[in-house]
Amino acid sequence: MAQTDSHFPKLYLFGEDYIIREYIDGIELDKYLSSHFLTEDLSNKIIEIYEAMNLVGYTRLDAAPFHIFLTSSNEIKLIDTARAMKKKTRYPYLIIKTLQKLGYKEQFLDFVKTNRPDIYRKWLNNSN
Repeated sequence: MAQTDSHFPKLYLFGEDYIIREYIDGIELDKYLSSHFLTEDLSNKIIEIYEAMNLVGYTRLDAAPFHIFLTSSNEIKLIDTARAMKKKTRYPYLIIKTLQKLGYKEQFLDFVKTNRPDIYRKWLNNSN
């Protein structure tokens, strides 16, 4: 489903009870933000992941931040999308909750409101 989008690992092989995907070498978003500041570039990358999930047809537009990786080549990747079709979520609750724990929620939402008001309005309407 997501094989054409660079935000997701390549799928090499799968069977009834296994899957082999590309190895993503990087640091989890939550770990990265525990020792680095949230920048505008990173805020844009979080929005990129949200949009990528939507573009490939996932119904759950949210992910646990420990499944979002930042690579040394400054890419953002989402691993473990097993639940991407099992739930319908338009608001990235898990991402926002983690940003709140780290003290970045307001900064991030202000960035989204200013730079992507279309997404901000969608989140306001679906945040319940």
